[in-house]
Amino acid sequence: MISKEDKNKLLDIAKKYKATKLYLFGSNLDSKKEPNDIDIAVEGIPDSLFFKFYSELIFALSKPVDLIDLKKKTLFNEIIKSEGILLYG
Repeated sequence: MISKEDKNKLLDIAKKYKATKLYLFGSNLDSKKEPNDIDIAVEGIPDSLFFKFYSELIFALSKPVDLIDLKKKTLFNEIIKSEGILLYG
């Protein structure tokens, strides 16, 4: 799981960019080991702001960030929605 500090920063940035949903997924869901990155999936960020949003996360959070845009209907994105933790939205 991510730290409370990282979670608060993540939520603040998501609100700033008007994200509609934010999911935590991947190794962050395993409480038995410390993840080496933060796996995030997002809905509602316009294409024109996606990389600005991503770069702000990279500089604000304490670990490397993997960011997935949930705009497209793919099997992987559906798995994230069903198995990930909804942090916002």
